Amino acid sequence: MRPKKAIFRPKETAILQQLGENIRLARLWRQLTMEQVAERANIARSTLWHVEKGSNHIGIGIILKVLSVFGMENELKTLASR
Repeated sequence: MRPKKAIFRPKETAILQQLGENIRLARLWRQLTMEQVAERANIARSTLWHVEKGSNHIGIGIILKVLSVFGMENELKTLASR
């Protein structure tokens, strides 16, 4: 039996896309290439591409790895404590 695919509403999709764009801007602001961030996060460059595009199949663990490269893991921790 195949697992059910998550269905995202437009509002949720927009949030994921904005998160991806913010991650991309954080990378560019730090003048890092996709290859550098992917290597430091121990993920494939294509996975980072999906993160930055706001793809809905990327797990929160991957996002945490990317945020950790930027020293922003506490941002996610702050959200979790609310």
